[in-house]
Parts: sequence; structure tokens; C-alpha cells
Amino acid sequence: MEKYAIILAAGKGTRMKSKRDDISKVSFPILGQPLVKYVINALKPLGFKKLVAVVGFGGKTSEKIVKDECEVVWQLEQKGTGHAVMMAGPVLEKLEGETIVCCGDTPLLTTETFEALFKAHEENGNAMTVMTSILEDPFGYGRIVKVNGNVTKIVEQKDATEEERAINEVNAGVYVFDNAKLFEALGHLTTKNAAGEYYLTDVLGIFVNNGFKVGSYPVKDPDETLGVNDRNQLSIAAKIIQKRINKAHMVAGVSIEDPDNTYIAPTVKIGQDTTIAPGSYIMGNTVIGEESLIGPNTTLKDAKVGNHAKVVMSSVSNAEIKDGEEIGPFANVK
Repeated sequence: MEKYAIILAAGKGTRMKSKRDDISKVSFPILGQPLVKYVINALKPLGFKKLVAVVGFGGKTSEKIVKDECEVVWQLEQKGTGHAVMMAGPVLEKLEGETIVCCGDTPLLTTETFEALFKAHEENGNAMTVMTSILEDPFGYGRIVKVNGNVTKIVEQKDATEEERAINEVNAGVYVFDNAKLFEALGHLTTKNAAGEYYLTDVLGIFVNNGFKVGSYPVKDPDETLGVNDRNQLSIAAKIIQKRINKAHMVAGVSIEDPDNTYIAPTVKIGQDTTIAPGSYIMGNTVIGEESLIGPNTTLKDAKVGNHAKVVMSSVSNAEIKDGEEIGPFANVK
């Protein structure tokens, strides 16, 4: 069955507190890579027929980031998540298959989790599957209400009864739909709510009323579902990604002396038996060979470093350090 993805990347991100109107929330970087690129890179291995990015506020910035890998549609007016998905209609509404809808500000979600979500959706014969988290303290989150194991509604904190507030399975804001049923249901959404917006979550009620099966998939690691809504959450996500990247390099044979004080972009390649000393920032498309020493207190950006080389207390940008060459301390190579 064909798979499609809709990435919601149109939000202003008011809580990011930026004065610039050319920066979208999903363009904020972690280790030099925009938030939305983490989402795209996690989705791509699943072999989607179409990836559609919905852009809006700061859209020209977002479009530039995603246009090489996604079809871009515009949400020129901010009328809710349901309205954002409607914007993908001209690209997807006539197609058969499964569509995932996710947000461009969730950089911690992994390919494995997306794959498991689709597997649960297909194995259970669902028309809609909601990604969820199981939380010890679910306060403030939309609760997943079930009958006989099937999801019947999502209830927000302020609207929940005492019994519903005791539910610890909460909405993570990622959904898989039968594509044809999704776009049929979108045509029945209304703006009869306090915000005057089209809510994507209202599709769930339409599905249930039509007798379609709605299920949930609880993620194994609730941290993955963290959305970045302010700069504090950006820093939390950045620390988790930093640890993931550093761990992957160490498992592959790179020595990182102080992982908490080493910052490596997701696009960097490092050879075996190379040592990275504390205070190193390795960004862009940097490639480092084997048995080299980088750091301490060194910055590399889009650099190429050969085998058995040393770069100590220096900065190298868009330059090549050859095999066995030693740079620093206090060098600035461009």
C-alpha cells in the first residue's frame, strides 16, 4: 500500500519570542540542522510516495529548507491543523493509501517509531491510528478515551471528567489515516468552536460516527514526542539529539572524551579510532578520517580532515587538512 506524509510546518511559533518575521519555528536549528529536517530524515527511509510540507508563517524560509525533498503547499491563513491538512488536498485527496500527519517541530521522533506506528495501523486494520504517550503525570494533555480497546475520543484537560483525568495515555499529535477517508472527513469539519478553527482531531469523531476503527500506538520512549514550542524545549531536544549522535559515533569506534561538551552535527562523518577532545564543535558536512585528534576547543565547519591528522585549539572552515598534518594551537584556517 502506498504511503504519504503531511508535515505541518506553517506555525508562527509565538513562544519562540523572535522579532524576525522571516524565521519559521521549524527552521530553528539543533546542531546546525533545522527542526523540520530531523522529521524529514526520520520519515524518508519508509519509502513514501509523496512527502508534502505545509508552510505558512516564514514560509519562504521553510520552503527553502524542504523543497528538495517535499512538495510544498501553503497555508496562507492560520485556521487550525485541520485547515493545514486541507491545503494538501490538491496533491493527495484523490490517492489511495495511508497518510501520516505529523508536525515539523518534533525532531526527536525516529524512523523506528514511525515504522512501528504504521505497523500497528495495518495489523489492527485501523482507519485511523493515534500516536500516544503513557505518562506518569498526564496533566495538561489530551486524554485518549477508549471503549473495548478502540479510541472513541480525545478529551482535553479542561473538558475531562475526574475519571478521564485519571487516564495516563495521552495524544502525541501524530496520526496515520486511510487517505481517502481522511480527505472525505475534512470536508465535514466545521469551525464551531471557541477558536473558530478547523481541528484535525475532530476527524476522529467523524470516523467513530461512521463506524471506522480508530486505534492508538503508545511510543516506547515518551521523550520522542516532545514538541519544540519555546527555546527551553529547544535546548532540551538539543541535548537529547547531542547524546544520540555522540553515542552513535562512539559505538562506531570514535573516542569522545567528554560527550557532554562535544557538539557534532548529524551530517558529520568520523573515521574509526579518531579522538574528539572536549569543547569541540564539528558542524556542517565535515568529514574526518581515521586515527586523528580533534580538539580540545576546536571548531570545524564543512572541513575535510585526513587520517592521522591533528587539529588542536583551532578553527577550520571550508578547508582541507591533509593526512598527517598538524594544525594549531590558535590557528584559523579558511
